[in-house]
Amino acid sequence: MMNKFIKNNFGLTLIEVVVALGVVTTGVISGLTLTAYNLTTAISSETRLVASNLAREGLEVIRQKRDSNWLANLTWNQGIVEANKYRLTVDFDAAGNQWTTVSQVVDMDSCSACQIYLNPNNGVYSHNNTGTLPTAYKRWLGLKEICWQEAVGVEAVLAYGQKCADFSQPLVGYEVESLVTWTENNRPHSISVVDRLFDWR
Repeated sequence: MMNKFIKNNFGLTLIEVVVALGVVTTGVISGLTLTAYNLTTAISSETRLVASNLAREGLEVIRQKRDSNWLANLTWNQGIVEANKYRLTVDFDAAGNQWTTVSQVVDMDSCSACQIYLNPNNGVYSHNNTGTLPTAYKRWLGLKEICWQEAVGVEAVLAYGQKCADFSQPLVGYEVESLVTWTENNRPHSISVVDRLFDWR
């Protein structure tokens, strides 16, 4: 006697439907999760790129002011920072077509003037809040004096607020720190860029 197989022409069973739906659901959820992660990462990368450029811009402004002073035959550090101050913000003055520095008396945590705003008309970031939108960024620059120690023939970087004149040593440069902070997804982030600028001319 031969066994005959009965062919089911009525479609899928309930178990087959459940398994198929599970496979499709897993694939869709995985795809959506990956897409959401990629989008979050792209936004985070863009935010970090803007912060890096704002920090770099702060250093370049101080370098530009030093170089402009040289070209105008002025003292190399004229107009960079007020006497006995070491904290500042930088901003572009469109009316005068020049960068300006503004001394600050507080550190980044307490500095309301350090807030960065975005002009929606031209896409320019600045500390000017007139006709602009607030961003998540704050920028603060700190200057440490660099002295020349003649006795040992090396330079010395002082702490914030210390002056070369207090140690009877000549000022030969600044160690400039440009610090940018922002909050993203309720987590604080920061980028700090440091460079040394000298009166080498």
